[in-house]
Amino acid sequence: ANKSSKKIKVGNTVKIQMVAFKITAISASAFKNCKKATSATVGTNVKTIGANAFSGCKKLKSVKISSKNLTSIGKKAFYGDGNLKTITIKSSKLKTVGAKAFSGINKKAKIKVPAKKLKAYKKLLKNKGQKKSVKITK
Repeated sequence: ANKSSKKIKVGNTVKIQMVAFKITAISASAFKNCKKATSATVGTNVKTIGANAFSGCKKLKSVKISSKNLTSIGKKAFYGDGNLKTITIKSSKLKTVGAKAFSGINKKAKIKVPAKKLKAYKKLLKNKGQKKSVKITK
């Protein structure tokens, strides 16, 4: 990861020797301490976000997870991202969220989830480190 980049974009595919591969995971600590990044977009094929993947990105304001197949968010994935106010999750397949995944995000943050999964995700995302003032909406 380029630590001085203002925008983090995880694409849908990557080409290696003229062969396209789907990007299905963001590894642990992949974008840790990207201090200048203000936004992050996660591609449509990502199924897992690793532990500490975006932790310490202090200027990060918004994260859009475009993948409809995301199944897990690792421990402390967005830990200490104090300016993070908007998280959009498009997936309706999210099953696990690690401890303290949202610890330290902005106290007025909004986590947008699919309308049909609002009740289930409120339960799933409860006690993951965010303040009680963080809203989970559709």
